[in-house]
Amino acid sequence: MGSDKVTLRDVAAAAGVSPMTVSNALRGKPGVKSATRQKVLAAAKQLDYRINLTASALKSGRSNIIHIVINDFETPYFSKLAQAISTETTARGLIPFIEQTGYSTQNAERALASSPFSGQQFDGEILNANVMGSDIPLAELSHGRPFVMINACEQEPTVDAVDPPNEEGARLAVQHLIERGCRTIALVGAPYTPRAELANANGAFALRLRGASGALLDAGLPYDSARTFAAGGRDDGLETGHRIAHAIFDARDRGVAPIDGICCANDYAALNIMRGLADFGLRAPEDVRIIGFDGIAEGAYATPSLSTIAIDFDQLARFTLDALIRRIDETHHADGTDRRPASRAIVGHRLIARESTAAAPRREP
Repeated sequence: MGSDKVTLRDVAAAAGVSPMTVSNALRGKPGVKSATRQKVLAAAKQLDYRINLTASALKSGRSNIIHIVINDFETPYFSKLAQAISTETTARGLIPFIEQTGYSTQNAERALASSPFSGQQFDGEILNANVMGSDIPLAELSHGRPFVMINACEQEPTVDAVDPPNEEGARLAVQHLIERGCRTIALVGAPYTPRAELANANGAFALRLRGASGALLDAGLPYDSARTFAAGGRDDGLETGHRIAHAIFDARDRGVAPIDGICCANDYAALNIMRGLADFGLRAPEDVRIIGFDGIAEGAYATPSLSTIAIDFDQLARFTLDALIRRIDETHHADGTDRRPASRAIVGHRLIARESTAAAPRREP
């Protein structure tokens, strides 16, 4: 059946639901069960039904285009984030328009304020927040448009936000190292910060440091500057691996307990720390156990495979689109105002234990 002959009612009949449910499902509106949405999408695909975006825009005042701004396309974390949000956007019958900032606050502000499409063609915008400084007034970035931030980490949200499980995940990571027998644990991510100051943490790495250090102190283990390293990328991860290797050798020479566990604030740094340790002949888990965060490092990325705290990226994408579509619907009310307070959701996570934190095998003599 050709798409020019198929109507919304045809899809509704095929899916066994009402035309209103079909409309809501295809436009990604909240309130439609996942199973129902999938049934509607399957019926629309089978019938080759297509939303007439031009007619829909003229009727509703919407373009169905969602503006997504991330840091880059190459880093595995942002690649996975972009894929999850793009997939969810498309599944809701919307069109993703993605651009990158190159980790520049100015580029992020420019993308929101002066894009040739901004405020004209986009129904709503999604911004990954970790490129923004903590002193940026986030609420002003939206310029009054429907807007959701990922990883905003504000204590009192001023914009709708969906955050990874920063503090909770890092706490679980350290607890896992402790359960595997580690007692001298290094923390990699944010620079050392006294616990009193971490009470006001408002960034992803700072929150992960708060969770990790809290788990150490709860277990009666030390949290100090000597075993806290600032690193989050390729080059500083490799350098930090070298520094930790030197610290391990120095402790052995002095007859004190060397670092035997490393909790990293992301997988990217963890993989490069493993490489840096290997440059000095140190291996995981034989010499030190290592765990990352984010869940982007599959088994093929490294040998040994990396244990990690995996973010539920699919849930992150669903929560983000739910929040954005609710905000879009609010702005299309008769009076044109949106009085809902800013909301925040924290997505789920799970521990994936792999070789890097396994029971250490016996070394060959």
